[in-house]
Amino acid sequence: MNNQRKIEFIEITAGVTLLSLGFYFFLLPLGLVIGGVMGVAVILKDIIPVSIFMYIANTILLFIGLIFLGKKFFLKTIYATLLSPTIIFVLELLIPNNYFMKFMTESPLLIGALFGGLFVGVGLGIVVRNNATTGGIDIIQRIMNKLLHIPFSTAMYLTDGIIIFIAMLINFQLGLYAVASMILSAILVDRFAIEGKSGYTVFIVTDHPKDMQKKIYEKIDRGITKVKVVGGFSNQEKEMIICTVERRELYYFKVVIKEADPKAFTFVTKTKEAIGYGFSRGEAL
Repeated sequence: MNNQRKIEFIEITAGVTLLSLGFYFFLLPLGLVIGGVMGVAVILKDIIPVSIFMYIANTILLFIGLIFLGKKFFLKTIYATLLSPTIIFVLELLIPNNYFMKFMTESPLLIGALFGGLFVGVGLGIVVRNNATTGGIDIIQRIMNKLLHIPFSTAMYLTDGIIIFIAMLINFQLGLYAVASMILSAILVDRFAIEGKSGYTVFIVTDHPKDMQKKIYEKIDRGITKVKVVGGFSNQEKEMIICTVERRELYYFKVVIKEADPKAFTFVTKTKEAIGYGFSRGEAL
């Protein structure tokens, strides 16, 4: 497993852990339903233990995904899909889900909805940013998108909306708080999943493009694009190397540039979003 894969694995684990903690300690004890398998688990919590229901539902949906979405999707989804109910199961054995409720003496519903949505949104956003999924109802949404050609966002609102509507029929006030929590969660997912892919694009005009390319591949493991350019003053043809990196790689990248060509002309721009081959996986273009 290369470093990039390890980072993805760690981030997916952290994301699933965060959303599981938010669900277990804030949404579950207050009966807040924000959709998905977790939402159904809240509705049925008096009939079947939450973790057991999640195991059953996620496993069934996982194999449905294998049939309709293929083996690749199955292998990519299985870890996060089974990790969440496992975390919930361990928490059920160790800590009661209402543990933090005793500290919420004022507006427990508001605080629970706020922190539940916060944890779930950040956690799910981290998972989505790494091109993974927590499975569950998400699998149904993907099947609706693939087979019925329903936009994924529409499928998401439809499936989660039905679950929340059922919850509102049971308790209208809790349903309203759940809607607020879901909206907060959706905003955070967008921020972490999309803006979380932002980076910096480095433009390098150098007389030693081969040395620069080799250094970038060896030290940064990022893909590059080479463009022929002509100096306005010298009228000499040179190569400009374009490479997009993550924030944490930028400082080290400057060191690499200095090692390869101290006289290289370099400028850096903030990139709103960077996705695709050569950035999200670190493969060379």
